[in-house]
Amino acid sequence: MDINEITAKAAAKIDAARDAKVNAVKTAAASGVEVQEAARLLVAAEQKYAKDYQTALRTDWTESDLRGFGLDAPTKKAGGRPRGRKAAPEAAHVTGASDK
Repeated sequence: MDINEITAKAAAKIDAARDAKVNAVKTAAASGVEVQEAARLLVAAEQKYAKDYQTALRTDWTESDLRGFGLDAPTKKAGGRPRGRKAAPEAAHVTGASDK
């Protein structure tokens, strides 16, 4: 075997190892994207379920009724506008303090 054959075999071995490493990262990255998409879909499904569950409660079904049908209360609340809070009275202005 001459020097050129030896270096060619060494280069081929390095290239094959590099390709295997790159493919492993590519596969892991694709799986990561799938997990992120599944998580996004789960959040959307949980929000929809929470809204639909609240709609069922507003149509005079009770939580007990819904449990009897096999429907558990949602683990997360439905999204939407937060309830308004009563404004706290403003703190009394301190006499003698400068307003700079």
